[in-house]
Amino acid sequence: MKKYKKEEIMWLFGVLLCSMGVNGQYEWQARDPFDEVSRAMKKINKDNCEIQHVGDLYLPDDAVSHLPDIKDINVNPVFPNRTQLIHLHNMALNRGFYWSYILQSRFIRPTINDTYDPGMMYYLLSTVADVSTNMHVNASAVYFSPNMSYSSSYRGFFNKTFPRFAPRTFRADDFNDPIHLERISTLNTFTVHDLGAVNPDTSSDYTSDYFRINEWYKKWLPDKVSERHDTKTTYQIEIRYANNTNETYTFHGPPGADENPGPVKWTRPYFDCGRSNRWMVAAVVPIADIYPRHTGFRHIEYPTFSVAPVTMEIPLWTFLE
Repeated sequence: MKKYKKEEIMWLFGVLLCSMGVNGQYEWQARDPFDEVSRAMKKINKDNCEIQHVGDLYLPDDAVSHLPDIKDINVNPVFPNRTQLIHLHNMALNRGFYWSYILQSRFIRPTINDTYDPGMMYYLLSTVADVSTNMHVNASAVYFSPNMSYSSSYRGFFNKTFPRFAPRTFRADDFNDPIHLERISTLNTFTVHDLGAVNPDTSSDYTSDYFRINEWYKKWLPDKVSERHDTKTTYQIEIRYANNTNETYTFHGPPGADENPGPVKWTRPYFDCGRSNRWMVAAVVPIADIYPRHTGFRHIEYPTFSVAPVTMEIPLWTFLE
């Protein structure tokens, strides 16, 4: 029998280990949640999203972790790749308070003068301003419930409303415009639509289940009240006028930070089919208003969240980088 030297045995043993290692790296790897999310995102695109099942247009609830919560601010640390979500959270909350005050501040003045209400163009330009303030905010919208949006140009008796009104702005990709020779998106082009000005069919109605990606609407609307409407959280604002007079005005606003679930709700990641055609995550805050308006009888006008939610959207890839 041939005897091997110690050096030869060690060399054969090393070759055997290398061969096992090479074979091992090509073995089948178990699929993990990242593979599932990646496969779901690559499956949907702007060409096939309209014929996909509605369940495929959403990612699981836990696809995005560490979503900002107002109860955790200054308590739990914020990860560096969640700072844009914090900004989105704060902007949506700011708009919720802003519109709640604007829509109720008519009671500071004579209620007969309804021209103090914001005009329709004011809503549209406000959503443009929301998107233009931050390059990572992709869209902003205010979705009104059916027959809950009032126009300041409608004179006369009360309850002159629009059937639907939903001003929405999203950032357009202008890299392919003829004037951009560098083929680089400027991030300063916006597409503004009134999603309420559509054909009267259910697939275009943002309040209908057939709209498919309107989870941002269903987060707060319709307003489900188990108790009295006048239990909506109230806030006070102190106003000092130019003539050195002061006034403290109380208005109804979004839920308080100590309430459950709080003022901000997050949607599941969804594919914004037919609009920006990107994977989005939205922060939704309700707007409180007094309904119905202009009755002249304040005791029958009650606060409700049935007016509209403010929706801020951010691309999913912004905080996955």
